[in-house]
Amino acid sequence: MRKLIILLDGAADERIPIFNNRTPLEAAHKDFLDGVAREGKMGTTDGKDYTHTFLLELLTGKPYDVPRGVIEAYGLELPIGEGRVAYRMTPAKVNDHNVEWYYNITCDEEMFLQRAIIKNRSKLAGMDPKILAYHGGKGVLTVRADHILDLPKPPGPARLNGEDLGIFEDFARGVRDSTGGIALLPWGGGLGKVAVDVRREITKVPDLVVISKSPSALGVGKFLGMETVRVQGFKEGAKVAAKRLDGDDVFLHVEETDDVSHKCNPKNKLKLIEEIDRELARYEDRFRACQVALLIDHGASSVTGEHMRMKVPYAVRGGRWKDGGADGFHENGGENVPLGTLLDTILED
Repeated sequence: MRKLIILLDGAADERIPIFNNRTPLEAAHKDFLDGVAREGKMGTTDGKDYTHTFLLELLTGKPYDVPRGVIEAYGLELPIGEGRVAYRMTPAKVNDHNVEWYYNITCDEEMFLQRAIIKNRSKLAGMDPKILAYHGGKGVLTVRADHILDLPKPPGPARLNGEDLGIFEDFARGVRDSTGGIALLPWGGGLGKVAVDVRREITKVPDLVVISKSPSALGVGKFLGMETVRVQGFKEGAKVAAKRLDGDDVFLHVEETDDVSHKCNPKNKLKLIEEIDRELARYEDRFRACQVALLIDHGASSVTGEHMRMKVPYAVRGGRWKDGGADGFHENGGENVPLGTLLDTILED
């Protein structure tokens, strides 16, 4: 029996008054997701602050601290060899040293931001910069350096002085001035050498094909030596997953549920969950022949836009996991399985 693991990034949430004090996941009409929970087993596991830390522990059985910038550099195949530091880059607006992470970026603003990166790249010329932007104005940067800056991490509120940016201050100011207020701030920095040392310790890696549009999920897959497939979004991801199940076990990462949470619109999050469910249901006949597991890596408030550390739900259907009788797939408690042992638990035949 083939295995399909679906991770709905940041799909857990807080209770929302307009949904009769239910979460968007609980209030959504979602026959496919609820069917997996009702026909199989459901419980909880330990959420993490970020997707890459959740995936590293899920897939290896142990917690590993590899910086976000390094993981995404793997995902985008940027150079991170000896003497290079990798950073994740996120759009933000900075007023009176207060950082507002900017997730509601428009297509025009994203285009202006990419032009600003090209225009101001020379301010990093002495460090041999390699930078690649991707969806939402986000990006990854690697530079030659021997020092790692400890900078604020999104999505929570933060304060930042210009001098905190060190070698990136002129670049960040230049981008902000070129775009009329949108800066591109680095965080999650790390040395590629540290990641190589961590990789040598890892001996257990599952045989799964990782499908995602996110450099974070793809980066974990590449870091662990797994096959990866980059897609444009969840619709293409579901289609590719269904096809690859003919010969492989599949890990499908859906990033959009986290992205919409940061935009602070609970109704849009509910609608997106329903849209994702309908897309997955299109392939239900194919998925019926597989063992299907649903995971969530962390909570993400669609009210504040911030990540929430919490117990997160999982569900699994197929094989020995039948007739669990749960009332649906949402944040409803259940037996907790430690994250490090979850994969072995849900993949038992």
